[in-house]
Amino acid sequence: MNERQSVSSISRPILIAYDGSDFAKAAVREAADLFRGIRKAVVVTVFEPFASIPFFGAAGLPVEQKTAEELLHALRAGAERTAAEGCELARDGGLDAEPAVLEGTPVWEGIVNAAEEHDADLLVIGSRGLSGIKHVVLGSVAAAVAQHSRRSVLICHQR
Repeated sequence: MNERQSVSSISRPILIAYDGSDFAKAAVREAADLFRGIRKAVVVTVFEPFASIPFFGAAGLPVEQKTAEELLHALRAGAERTAAEGCELARDGGLDAEPAVLEGTPVWEGIVNAAEEHDADLLVIGSRGLSGIKHVVLGSVAAAVAQHSRRSVLICHQR
């Protein structure tokens, strides 16, 4: 890597995926420990519209437009609060951070898209540490991000 490439890389932010979990908090702390004072960070929260509301609009049941808009607004507001919390945690750790909120279905795809949108040099994400059947059934957002991203991914485990 030449000097020009390294300066370009340093000027690009790291992207930290944050959902408010203890695993995400560990990822923010790890990013702060590694990049404090030398990198900017974007703390992104991705939400899946209506994914957390079982049977919303299912079975052909009519859903009023106003109700759908109110629910989407509430989901976005919650995601904005979560991103702001993660951003504050990053700032407390010494990172120059800004929050970002995106819709994404599935979440891993939203994270990958956010990294592209922000031209992130590195994605930082927490690992829930699922094993065995839980990993097979539930999957792993971190694994999907690592598999599908064209960017480097740092997967942090809770200590």
